[in-house]
Amino acid sequence: MPHSLNVILGAAAASGAGVRRDRRRLAVLFLVPNLVMGVVGFAMGGYSSASFVVGILDRAHTSESRTLAAGLISNEQFRLRDYSSDERLRIAVFRGRMNAGIVIPPGWHGERNLPVYLSSASATAGIVRAGIDAELSAMARAGKPFDIGIRYPAGGHTGPPRVGFAYTAPANLVLFVLINGFVSAVTILQLRESGISRRLLATPRRTWELLAMLAVAPAQQMIALSVFMVLMTRLFFGVHWGDTLGLLLITAAVTCLGVAIVLLMGTVFRTRQQATSLGPWIGVGLGMLGGCMWPLEIVPPFMKTLAHLSPASWAMDAYLRLIFDHATLSEVAPDAVVVLAFAAVIAMAGVVRLRPQLSQ
Repeated sequence: MPHSLNVILGAAAASGAGVRRDRRRLAVLFLVPNLVMGVVGFAMGGYSSASFVVGILDRAHTSESRTLAAGLISNEQFRLRDYSSDERLRIAVFRGRMNAGIVIPPGWHGERNLPVYLSSASATAGIVRAGIDAELSAMARAGKPFDIGIRYPAGGHTGPPRVGFAYTAPANLVLFVLINGFVSAVTILQLRESGISRRLLATPRRTWELLAMLAVAPAQQMIALSVFMVLMTRLFFGVHWGDTLGLLLITAAVTCLGVAIVLLMGTVFRTRQQATSLGPWIGVGLGMLGGCMWPLEIVPPFMKTLAHLSPASWAMDAYLRLIFDHATLSEVAPDAVVVLAFAAVIAMAGVVRLRPQLSQ
């Protein structure tokens, strides 16, 4: 056993040294995921993960205008900023600094509609408009400040939408581990093409030792990627990942899934070109189906049901519950078990196909 461990550790050290020498691979492994996460995160709301920024220009200064502002402030979904210029307010909405802009004309006492600037390119425009309309309706009937639970076509989650860096951070972690799994199948293909795999099989090594040597390189890359993204998003984007044990469990499950994909796809792809050209697209497809590109709450119900066929959806559910709902280890454990079940099935299929193909 100690000798076997030394062989596996030697394979890990050799793989790590090879990756460190490949600057392009390092960039793809570490920089690209964080760049994508940052760009998409800003587009989805950036740091204002659970609230909408609304600018207000109050030219009336009446009790009704102050009541409207107070009603919007009382709802945790809105953050108000005062403006003194109509032009600056319009430009702020146009440039995306505001989710909406409200102009209250002189002499307004709640009896007329208000001009509201909304960005048609923003996915949150409809939600913000519904909130403003609800507050105006409450004022008209002298009701209490509104408390709207936002509901989505697919159901399952109510409350403020899951947006911003807190959504794109786990989404890109899952997505790039999947992509790395498909692309890392190149390692097995290189062994087959060079004939090294046949020489490895001829050595007095147990099957599990050979599989461990094949799995250790992609495993350490995925672990490094996951740790790097968690630390970077925590330090520079303010993402609180929630319960540490729950985070470790679901991240370990996602890593096992990525390694299992390597073992299977190394037997499915026939050439290295297939792995590098088709692999990323298959990974993106699984990520899209599982909610790595957009919240599953906004898709039709049949698409949300179909998403359960992708292990990414179970991983995303666990991460989002940790981040947004402050779930505990026991609450995310069922999702992690499902991801591990996907990994076990995929790995078994890969192992069954792997040995006869390596001997060719």
